[in-house]
Amino acid sequence: MPVRHDVENLIRRGNIFYWRARIPSAFTRCRPGSRLSLSLQCSDHRKAQMIGRRLNLRLAELKMDQVHVMSDREHLRQLFEAERNAMLEHLDDVATAAKRMGRPSDIRDVELDLENG
Repeated sequence: MPVRHDVENLIRRGNIFYWRARIPSAFTRCRPGSRLSLSLQCSDHRKAQMIGRRLNLRLAELKMDQVHVMSDREHLRQLFEAERNAMLEHLDDVATAAKRMGRPSDIRDVELDLENG
């Protein structure tokens, strides 16, 4: 059974986190009430929270952007998969940099690195 978390649209099934968002009615080429489900391909809760927040922000930006309102569901899926992949790569780069500096186990340092870019 999926478990909801404090980040909107974030669901955990087994060990893997998923982002499942309702497609806003502003997207006219999508059926009203349809949902977009995307595997975040990670089992770390903090990573999933960061990716989920980024995807929620991207969805809000697309909703306000009039260019993407005519997007269909498959196009939205491709946009969010690209965003997820970029975020996973960024988080891996941060973890690699933390390992090189000798602080891989302190999650607070990794969070501070992410906040500071």
